[in-house]
Amino acid sequence: MNRRLQVLLSLAAATGAMALGHFYLTRLERDVAGGAKVSVLVASEDVPMGSVLSEKSVALRELPQAYLESRHIRASEAKRVLGVRVTGGIKANEAVMWSDLAELQGPARTLSSLVQKGMRAVSIQGRSSDFDGLLRPGDRVDVLFTAGSKGEEPGSTVTLIQNVLVLSVGGSVDRTEEAPQNVFSFGGSVTLGATVEQARIVTNAKERGRLTLTLRNSNDITLVEAKDVERAH
Repeated sequence: MNRRLQVLLSLAAATGAMALGHFYLTRLERDVAGGAKVSVLVASEDVPMGSVLSEKSVALRELPQAYLESRHIRASEAKRVLGVRVTGGIKANEAVMWSDLAELQGPARTLSSLVQKGMRAVSIQGRSSDFDGLLRPGDRVDVLFTAGSKGEEPGSTVTLIQNVLVLSVGGSVDRTEEAPQNVFSFGGSVTLGATVEQARIVTNAKERGRLTLTLRNSNDITLVEAKDVERAH
C-alpha cells in the first residue's frame, strides 16, 4: 500500500468519524431539546373573541415533539381551520388549539377539553329543547332568571350573565347538523362555559327560580349595560 493510498484512507476514516460525531451530537441535542420539531399553528396577530381565522391571522411555528399536545393544530391541518370562528380571544404568538375553535375539534373531543383554562362548566337542566332543538354547541347565549318556585306566580326577570359559550347540548358536544334531532330536543341539560363567579351565580339561581336561555348572533359579542343585568346572591 503506497503512502498516497494510506493518506486517502486516513482522510476517509477521519471524515467518517466526523460525520458520525456530528450525527450523534445532532441527535443528542434534538433529544435534549424535546425531540424532533413539529410545525404547529400559532396566531400571527391578536385574534379577538368571536372572529374567524384567516391566512393573515395564523402562522407556523416549530415545536419539539415532547411539548406537543393533542390540542395543537399541525401544519397539515391548517386548511381545516381557516374561516372557523374562535370561542375566545387568542393573543399574537399563542398556539391555536382545537379547543379554541367553535366548530371543529381534534379527534379527542371531550367536554373537559372544551373548558378553557380558568373557566368552569356549569349545566342547566331541561333547556336543550329551547329554540326547537336548534341550539348547538359553539353557540353563545345569555342566561335570564325569573324569580319564583314552580307553581308560584312568576316574579320579575333579570339577566344573570351574558355572552357565554354553549359547550354541550343534550349530552352532545358535537356541533354537526348531521346529529340526530332528538339529541338536541329531548329536554336534557345545556352545559355552559363560565367563570367561577358566573358558575356560582347560575347554581344559586337554579334553586330560586327559572332559568331561560336567549340566543345571540355569533358575531355579537357586545355586553349590554342594562339596569336589569344583576347578580343573584
